Order: sequence, then C-alpha cells, then structure tokens
Amino acid sequence: MVEQNEMEKIDTSMMEHLCDHRCRFPWEIERKEDIEAICAECEMDKHVSNIVNTYNAATQLQAASEIVRNEFIQKGDWYRALVNSIYGYLRDTDGSEPWGQMARDLADRIVGIEPMELLSEAGSEAGKEAGIGGGKNEKNDNGTASCFS
Repeated sequence: MVEQNEMEKIDTSMMEHLCDHRCRFPWEIERKEDIEAICAECEMDKHVSNIVNTYNAATQLQAASEIVRNEFIQKGDWYRALVNSIYGYLRDTDGSEPWGQMARDLADRIVGIEPMELLSEAGSEAGKEAGIGGGKNEKNDNGTASCFS
C-alpha cells in the first residue's frame, strides 16, 4: 500500500465515516453488487480527491518556493533584487486592484514583463528603462546590473 500524507489520512478517515455511517444506501439495499454500483457513481470520492489534489499542489508549491528561496539566498544579489522588485511594486501600488490582479502584476514585474499600457504609451523608452532592448540598467550595491530595481 502506498503511504498516505497527513491530508490523505484525514480524507480517508472522513470518507470511511461518511460511507459507513451517513450514507443511506447500505441500510436500504441488501445486494453487495448493487451497493458497489451506487458507490462507483458517488461523487464524494471526486470531491475528496479535489481536496487532496489541492493540498498536494499547495504542498509542492511550498516545497518549490523553499528551494527557490534557498537558491536566492545563496546567490545573494538575486535575492536582494527580488526583494527590491517586490518592495518597488508595493510602494507604487495604491491597493485598489483586486488581490488576484495584484498578484499577477507583481509576478509580471518580478519576471520583467512590463504592463501593456506602459509599453504602448512610452514605446521603446519603457523597454529601455526596464532593461529590455539595450536600455541602461541601474547598478546594485555591488556594481552589477539588475533589471529588478
């Protein structure tokens, strides 16, 4: 048997309780084959699987974030550049955007994607200032170029 993580153990216990104590069909139907057919069509397994999959994805994302964080800290300049980018975004935003849009805008800024209105209003100047297309980058404390400032 495959070892279960903590969430899978909780969900298995919950499903066993629901099926054994809350489902009406085992008390209404005598034939095991008929109950198995009903259980095969039950949507509870799908819902519980969605919970487990969401938990597992979040856990994997957290683990990946830890790896990236550790790499940034080891590289030093990259980590400071990331912090500067986040700080700059938070300083410039007024907080009126929905959280989801703010998260996308922040991620775009971190990876160096300029907002479309900036690119269309300022043309290639915005790209040059952002370090795209041969523009001048600002220097970090240690004198290296960064597009995150």
